[in-house]
Amino acid sequence: MNRIASFTLGILLLTLAVTCGCGSLTTDYGQSRGQIGRASLNGFGAFRESYSRAGFRDRDISRLTDRVMDTDVIVWTPQMLLPVGTDATNWFNRWLSRGGRILVYVIPDSGSEVEYWNDASKLAAPPQRLEYRRRAARSTNERMLWRMNRPSTTNNGWFQIDSLIQRQPVKQVTGPWQEEFAQLSAEEYTSVGLEFDVRTFDPEANNAASFPNAVKAPGPTGPGKTQWLPTIETTNTVTPTQFKTQLSEANGKPLVVQIQSKRWGDSQILVVAGGSLLTNYAFTNPFNRVLADQIIQASQPDNVTRPLAGFLTSGRFEVPVSVQKPGVPQASGMELLTVWPLSLVTMHGLMLGVVICLMLLPIFGRPSRIRRTNENEFGHHLDAVAALMNKAGGERYARMRISEYFKRMHGEASGPWVLPEDSKTTPEVPASSNSKTLTPRSLSASTQDETPDRPPSNPSTPPDEAER
Repeated sequence: MNRIASFTLGILLLTLAVTCGCGSLTTDYGQSRGQIGRASLNGFGAFRESYSRAGFRDRDISRLTDRVMDTDVIVWTPQMLLPVGTDATNWFNRWLSRGGRILVYVIPDSGSEVEYWNDASKLAAPPQRLEYRRRAARSTNERMLWRMNRPSTTNNGWFQIDSLIQRQPVKQVTGPWQEEFAQLSAEEYTSVGLEFDVRTFDPEANNAASFPNAVKAPGPTGPGKTQWLPTIETTNTVTPTQFKTQLSEANGKPLVVQIQSKRWGDSQILVVAGGSLLTNYAFTNPFNRVLADQIIQASQPDNVTRPLAGFLTSGRFEVPVSVQKPGVPQASGMELLTVWPLSLVTMHGLMLGVVICLMLLPIFGRPSRIRRTNENEFGHHLDAVAALMNKAGGERYARMRISEYFKRMHGEASGPWVLPEDSKTTPEVPASSNSKTLTPRSLSASTQDETPDRPPSNPSTPPDEAER
């Protein structure tokens, strides 16, 4: 109890800092590291810090591998209520069989957001009290929706989890750990509650339960959006276990359960009936601090000076398990190209490719640079039109089209751009027009001498046609 009491002041200061601004409130569930794990109402940073203050070394665990086998204690805080997969069950069975190992499994529930708003509304200033009560009511409704939409889950044979119809308040505790809670008053049990009933595994009920494809994500903000989950393979473990309740409320609903097996030696599993019992905000309650202290004391291995505690957080997917296969590692796939005798062919083929590249270099030379043009330049369009007109009849064809335009559109019978009806040869350009002959592929050039001069103004000649 003294270890947790020394940490109480820091948690209270953290809560006051969070209470100062509603906009900066963090409610992410399940994390025990980083800023989220320390500042979130539903983080487990305080619980992890309590292990460190008790003399434990801590580490993060992202997957179950052979390198994690030397960990003395594993604290598993899943973010979603999912079954324990077959691969994870087999890994933990091998890990527990080494002896002196403790697994602390914290069942995910709706968190401590409702308790936070209820307590904060009592201490808020009068202008903000209505807003705090509104947020407390909204959090309560979201918790009820989350509890109603909570699916039933299968398990792996260690224990059985049944959802309670309504949140069960804890007013008194019994069991082997009850002596540590005898000094607490009734007011210090106010915010403690249970949402699950942990009991002995029932194979018949477990096989009858169905796991739907769509489940609601648990957490402090209610059910949230529907998430589709992959199929998790779950089989009942063949390891015989003994189920023992260490702490329960007055009606017999367990708070902490101990699971042991003769095959595990002195190893054990401690199942906590709800994450809201160990969150950061829960540490503001004396009952939860005493409970955390008891769990840490039960996690202390024998004959280990500084035990190693690993913290595992899992999301909507199954915990990844990486197990090294027995025997000599064998290459597969592209790795076969580096194994004898294929490696002999691979190296010679690589050298042959280098020689071929050196032989072709003098023949083909260095890569030439391709002149890239801008497709949005309007001069290229004019060059293309001029080239088409040149193929159709050259300058005569262009003058005929211009003459036809002036005759049909302007009704002109004579003029510098109008050709006579009986003209069979290309007339000369009028001297007064002072124009130059257009040549294809010259309008987009950058030189000025290739651009035709503007003809003199004529009342019958439109400006755009004069430019042409």
